Amino acid sequence: MGKPRSSYTVVIFPGSMTSEPYRFSVRKGAFKLFAFISILSVFAVSILSVRHYQLRERLVGFEELRKENKTQKIQIQSFSNTVGDLKEQFVRLVEFDQKLRVLTDIGPSNGSTQAFGIGGSEDQRPSFDPPDITASIKQDLDLLQAKVEEQEQSFQELEEVVHSRRSLWASTPSIWPTAGWLSSRFGKRISPFTGHLKMHQGIDVATRHGTPIIAPAAGVVSYYRFNGGYGRYLKLDHGFGTVTHYGHLSKAAVKVGQKVKRGDVIAYVGNTGLSTGPHLHYEVVVNKISIDPMKYILN
Repeated sequence: MGKPRSSYTVVIFPGSMTSEPYRFSVRKGAFKLFAFISILSVFAVSILSVRHYQLRERLVGFEELRKENKTQKIQIQSFSNTVGDLKEQFVRLVEFDQKLRVLTDIGPSNGSTQAFGIGGSEDQRPSFDPPDITASIKQDLDLLQAKVEEQEQSFQELEEVVHSRRSLWASTPSIWPTAGWLSSRFGKRISPFTGHLKMHQGIDVATRHGTPIIAPAAGVVSYYRFNGGYGRYLKLDHGFGTVTHYGHLSKAAVKVGQKVKRGDVIAYVGNTGLSTGPHLHYEVVVNKISIDPMKYILN
């Protein structure tokens, strides 16, 4: 006979004291195999649990990094938009500088805004890429700093000229003569009465009947009477060869020979003469030559 196989007897006692216990035998080899598998399973589950925890931690870290990256993109884009606004404001500042130079007759400055390249639709803008847009922002800031230094020198030059020409400045038309909207510009246009091309020597500002008209600069009332197609017509002599004209008035608020300051009410908008509706016809004449009044309007 062969050697009897060793085994373990497992006894299970039920909860009731009156019941018979359950007995069964497990061979020693099978028991060892079961114990090994159990230990291996516990070990595997432990490793999986640790890996799962590590993966969850990494996933949370990735999510936080993604949110942080998104926030940084928004901040960079916001800063880029702010730089764009500064560039547009600077362009308007240069245009203002150019108008002042026309008024003071000191010639154009050397500054330029062409390098900014402002304009274009949203669809034409490059796609967002943090390294590229950061480099672009730095380039714009460097350029803006250089342009600001140029503009500062230009304004210093203007300041010196203005101080030396105070009386000329006070007598130079520089503000809108009345509240309203521009209905016709300076230059050639089709006449609404003849249908032919004709030179329009001033601008038309459409507004309500009776709207006050103010002096755009200091001067003396040199003319007021009914003047054919221009209706009631008034002129201000500002000296230095500059005269402003006002047509289609309802009435004047000043008399010939009266001195006025910039901002004084001189007349009221009307519809007299050849006119299609209440508006002011406004001209600027320098040394007997009609000039586009828009070049003299700063506000």
